[in-house]
Amino acid sequence: MTRHSERQRAGRPAAVHLGPGWQRLLPAAWLEGWNPERFELEGGWTEVVTMGAGPPLVLLPPLPGYKEAWIACAPQLAREFRVITFDLRNRFHGPPRWEALLDDMRRILGAHAPGAAGLAGHSLGGALAQRWALEHPERVTALVLSSTFARVTNPPGNRLARFVEQPLVLASQRLLPDVVARPIARRLAAREAWVYDRRCADFLLDFIRFCIRDVSVACALGAVRLAMAHDTRATIGGLRPPARVVVGELESRFMRESIAELRRLLPSADLVLSPGASHLHPLSNPEWLSERIAEWMRGRVA
Repeated sequence: MTRHSERQRAGRPAAVHLGPGWQRLLPAAWLEGWNPERFELEGGWTEVVTMGAGPPLVLLPPLPGYKEAWIACAPQLAREFRVITFDLRNRFHGPPRWEALLDDMRRILGAHAPGAAGLAGHSLGGALAQRWALEHPERVTALVLSSTFARVTNPPGNRLARFVEQPLVLASQRLLPDVVARPIARRLAAREAWVYDRRCADFLLDFIRFCIRDVSVACALGAVRLAMAHDTRATIGGLRPPARVVVGELESRFMRESIAELRRLLPSADLVLSPGASHLHPLSNPEWLSERIAEWMRGRVA
């Protein structure tokens, strides 16, 4: 590879990166202290946000990997912790591999949290949190697993939602104009359907629609392949850090069964339900979730 091609590769993002314009959709309080900085990875860069002071707390985002999934919780947690969050890789040498994401974590945390830290992951980020905690137990003092899974399953009663309703919702929010897409999302939230719940204000529905439109199909499929390849059933019982499992009260059948399986595999884990919330509870119920994360970390993260 020539030096020119090396510079070209280094100038490209290696991770997902939310395009410009989303900031105008969110409350100013959520943006306070949100100052992303580029961080060089193998084959490109990601963006890292650090804020606050105190014990380190790492927040790992869900599919497709936008760190902004934590934007409502981060300022609240930064009152007590030094929060670190970053975009997840979507550019791989070959097929998507969990090992590449773990390598990225080693680089990023080596610079921003070189010792032990608290760790919270939501959905796909919870799968990554499991893998990191199993591989580096000495680096994790306490763990919060939010709406995540030890493996991806498809319960019989979930097939209609997964293979019909979910694609239709995504297509409506991605392809239809705002004047049509927003009322659809509003009705879904009122019905507590898909990942929405009644806590989802219009600005949040607009932000989710922005994210759906921003992510490429190839990136989303790569993240789905990672999720499908995740299976910690044989190892998660050996998880050493104290773990709290969080799930939205209105989650889908898939997520409810996934959490039930996690509870069987981790009988010592603490379980809390996010009241009146579905899968989007880091955004739709951030005050509650931030406090549940903080109370679990207090005294465990130094």
